Amino acid sequence: MTEPKVHVGKVLKANTPIANADAFAALNQIVAAAREYGQIRQTEGTKRAAIAAEEHVQVDRIRAAEGVLQLYFERVFEERASTSGEMFARLDEAMESGDPQMVHAVVRGIVDLAQASPLAGLEDFGTFWKTLGTADNPIEL
Repeated sequence: MTEPKVHVGKVLKANTPIANADAFAALNQIVAAAREYGQIRQTEGTKRAAIAAEEHVQVDRIRAAEGVLQLYFERVFEERASTSGEMFARLDEAMESGDPQMVHAVVRGIVDLAQASPLAGLEDFGTFWKTLGTADNPIEL
């Protein structure tokens, strides 16, 4: 972008006559400044539009990622709910049978299930987020 021009003029007394050339120069300065203003305004408006468009892209990307993550959690926790329900049923059966080894094995399975994070398999969450929803890694729901 070009540097704005600084215009310098003379301060005239009220009764001082103004030469036609000075008046014409002042008119040219007004026209040039108005033209420059219009160009700057258009350039800045284009920049604002690009920023707004990028904002929409990022908001849509976040919403898509949110949808994927919510779906993932629903499925994982639905599966975990089913698995944990079965584990507690097995624990009841093991306690009713009086088999301490079976009780220990089932309790160990429950503890392992409780300690496992659904996102533990993601080694680098930053890389995952960076590539989520890009042209190389589209999101499919």
